[in-house]
Amino acid sequence: MKNVVLFFSLCFLLLQSSCIQDKCTQTSTYTYLKPVYVTPEEYKIPVKLGNSEALKEPGKIYFYYNYILINELRKGIHIINNQDPTSPVNEGFIEIPGNIDMAVMNDILYADAYTDLLVIDLKNIKEPRLIERKENLFESFYFIEGSNRLLSHYETTDITEQFDCSHSQFGNVIINDGDGVFIDLSGNPGANNFESSADGTPKVGKGGSLARFTISKNHLFAAGLSELYSLPILSDGYVGESVLTALPWGIETISPYKNYLFLGANNGMHIVDIENPMSPQLRSSFTHARACDPVVIENDIAYVTLRTGGQLCPGDRNELQVIDVKDIFNPVLLHSYPMTNPHGLGFWENQLYICEGESGLKIFDKTDISKIDKNLLAHIGDIMAWDVIAVNKNLLLLVGNDGFFQYNCSDPGNIILLSSINIEK
Repeated sequence: MKNVVLFFSLCFLLLQSSCIQDKCTQTSTYTYLKPVYVTPEEYKIPVKLGNSEALKEPGKIYFYYNYILINELRKGIHIINNQDPTSPVNEGFIEIPGNIDMAVMNDILYADAYTDLLVIDLKNIKEPRLIERKENLFESFYFIEGSNRLLSHYETTDITEQFDCSHSQFGNVIINDGDGVFIDLSGNPGANNFESSADGTPKVGKGGSLARFTISKNHLFAAGLSELYSLPILSDGYVGESVLTALPWGIETISPYKNYLFLGANNGMHIVDIENPMSPQLRSSFTHARACDPVVIENDIAYVTLRTGGQLCPGDRNELQVIDVKDIFNPVLLHSYPMTNPHGLGFWENQLYICEGESGLKIFDKTDISKIDKNLLAHIGDIMAWDVIAVNKNLLLLVGNDGFFQYNCSDPGNIILLSSINIEK
């Protein structure tokens, strides 16, 4: 009798185990990455100044005398008349599909349009004129499928759902589903120098620390993921043939200083000698843990922010690094300061401006580089800040997810908001 009872007890336990196994599930939160493709017919369009448009997804910013150019991510460029910073005027929008970066010299705009480089005459700002299109120059920036379309970007959607244990994707971090990609999130928690034209030198604008385009020595330089493009700018504004210089992988930003380009990468900082602009030479690399990494330089001191978080900037480092670059061949880390989530940065005289993402903008006194963290001058915490351009102490340009802002920082104890252009929600 005892054996019979034991038999049925074991059967009951086995059945219970089967039931539990049948109901085994995993709840996961994913970011679904839906690929967005474009065809040449969609982005090789005529260039013209259209009506002004609202900011919706602002990207990089560029200062050029009384004008500010604001990129609308992959859409084009807003032209802002900033003669009066307290009352900027949105004069129009140049539609440039695929645009992310830009630079200006002598009233000529150089802008990317997916794989192409556009050269646009802005001498009459009301009637911008395309004078040259260098097709397929930046092919390495994009995945091109056949001859009729390229991968523009991914649209993201957060999804939470349950998977049965028997599902083929159970436990995966990256899940493929047709053309799209899911990434499981449940387990993954200087500005360019502005050159005066008073002595007849070229009129060059000023970009932010997140720029991939810069102009130096009458050449346009563009940073790819693992290469540097060098293009001579001719007297009529046209560009000559490009020279491609191979570099370590992971390049993100570019900043000129003296005869050098400082390239911020996701694993370090690279210093490239451009004394001969058509034959750049990699002189040294300063490595760090994997993180997103813009850089600005003054008086042989490089200020670098390391940011981590999300899929593009994995890791756990959020800090400001101060690096001695007097010896170009041997950069030396002097100091590191913890930050919250630093993005772009800039400076003017003794003031160091650091964008802290959702934590806003922080202004430090950098006079004593060994005590920067002890000398916080101001904190603007009610904005999302990701890049700045310091025109002077009376004019700081800032862009972020909330829009575009201008500040007077001459008195750090009394920062004045001059104007703002908020995004359209």
